[in-house]
Amino acid sequence: MSAPSVTINHLQQRLRPMALRLRLRDTLWFASSTLWIAALVSLALQIAGRLFPIPGLLWISLAPLALWALTVLGYLVVRPLPPLRVAQRIDMLLDARERLATALELGQRAEQTPLVELQQRDAYAFATTLKPRLVPIEINRRPLIVALVLVAATVTLIVAPNAQDQILAEQAAIREATQQAAAQIEQLRQEIAQNQNLSPEERAALDRELAELQQRLEQNPGNREEALADLSTTEARLQQRLTYNAEAQRAALEQLARNVQALEGQQQSSRPTLEQAERSLQQLAQQIERMTPEERAQLAEQLRQEARQLQQSAPQTAQALQQAADALQQNNVEQAQQALEQAAQSVQQARQQQAAQQAAQQSIAQLQEERQSIAQSGQPQSQQPSQQQQGQQPGQQPGQQQQGQQPGQQQPGQQQGQQPSQQPGQQQGQQPGQQQGQQPGQQPGQQPGQQPGQQPGQQPGQQPGQQPGQQPGQQPGQQPGQQPGQQQGQEGQSGAQLEGNRQSPATGNEAGSGSSDLVYQPFTPDGQPREVERIEGQEGTGGQTQVQQGQSNMPGSVSPLQTPYQQVLQDYQRAAGEALDQSAIPPHLKDYVRDYFSRLEP
Repeated sequence: MSAPSVTINHLQQRLRPMALRLRLRDTLWFASSTLWIAALVSLALQIAGRLFPIPGLLWISLAPLALWALTVLGYLVVRPLPPLRVAQRIDMLLDARERLATALELGQRAEQTPLVELQQRDAYAFATTLKPRLVPIEINRRPLIVALVLVAATVTLIVAPNAQDQILAEQAAIREATQQAAAQIEQLRQEIAQNQNLSPEERAALDRELAELQQRLEQNPGNREEALADLSTTEARLQQRLTYNAEAQRAALEQLARNVQALEGQQQSSRPTLEQAERSLQQLAQQIERMTPEERAQLAEQLRQEARQLQQSAPQTAQALQQAADALQQNNVEQAQQALEQAAQSVQQARQQQAAQQAAQQSIAQLQEERQSIAQSGQPQSQQPSQQQQGQQPGQQPGQQQQGQQPGQQQPGQQQGQQPSQQPGQQQGQQPGQQQGQQPGQQPGQQPGQQPGQQPGQQPGQQPGQQPGQQPGQQPGQQPGQQPGQQQGQEGQSGAQLEGNRQSPATGNEAGSGSSDLVYQPFTPDGQPREVERIEGQEGTGGQTQVQQGQSNMPGSVSPLQTPYQQVLQDYQRAAGEALDQSAIPPHLKDYVRDYFSRLEP
């Protein structure tokens, strides 16, 4: 009974190499039949990557091929192939007339007959002649050719340059910039949390705005427009927290601190803090009891002046100072001290408001820097705004007028050297209203043969600008017999005198001259022009106006455009403070403006 069992085991051992051959045959057929599917998906992903920016396109396009390879490997290893199935397929492929499959089926029965034993021996004898190479390897050629074409196209697209790579690099740079901006905002939040000058409400409100912005920037996938919109929205909310007269109030209270220090006989600080102003008012309240009636009357008058100056910028402080002045006028020391204490408390409240304003301004300045960094991230060097001036609006051509351009700078479309009053298209040196084709300096109505500067009706032989009857060689406006160098000396003297009336912005009124110093003020601080002075010349023959240089050493009349220095300093200082409040200027730049006016103070 043991011989048939041994024969069955020997038969299965002979079929194992054939089973491996069949697995290889089936796997190659399966692979050649399904490769085109994975190749088609990879090609479709590569084409989509040419139309849309897809991060990690290379690995995504190779993923279908990798998944196909894993499937083929699993088909080779995991796919079940029992011995009976192997015997049936070998019988069919080698035309064995089912002897191998019949032997395996008969060997599984309990009873054995001589016929079964003979059949199994015959099957085993046939199995000993089997070789793996007898099983042919077949490949599905047509799908394989299509798959190879698709794979070649996919490889070509992978190797070829992709225009979306630049967009992906730009998005990566934007993501990096947004992450850096979020880190900077986190640092700003920590600074605000440690600022003890802020009230808890202001601190919580600022932290809430910045925390929301930080979360949005951290979740930004690399969308520049979305990041800039989030920054602009937060900046607009912070702008609403700014008051229009914060800088003017700060400048006025600093001036109050200096004046109070002068009243106390202390050395005036160039940049006193609001805390010093509060402390100075408290000290002044304590000194009232030791003052004489004359000193109290003088102090009352000075407090009234301070109240008038603070009426617009710090009305609460101005009201308290006015009450203190009235109390001093009535010789009520206790009420005057209480009013000065109220003024000190109002300065303390103003100091907290200034701290909130500075925190908001610092946040706005930081947001503006991050917005500029994100706007420039991922752009080529040739497209970054380094070629344009800082503050130029997008789309503005180089050479156009920048924001905040001072009067007298070149306007858009002007030629180099063209005056600001000239119209676009006017030639260099051409006066407004002058026709094209005229020479520079030629008056309207002159003939083409006349020289520039000649009056209508002037002979061609006369020099440019020479009046009728003037001798050759004389300068315009020179008296007969006057030497040529005489007029230039007078002009230099008058120019030096005019230049002496102006003060240097860097030095200010360091000479310590009194309020009698006059400054040229053709415009008021609000930009409105004052009354224009005109000096008409004598009307000569032919209806022409003659202008001659005078030689008298007598002083001229005082121009109404010249104003005492101290009368206009506060107005300009207040106007500058309001301008700083209405514009988003970084705090460190605002300090330059404050230092400028501090140096101008007498």
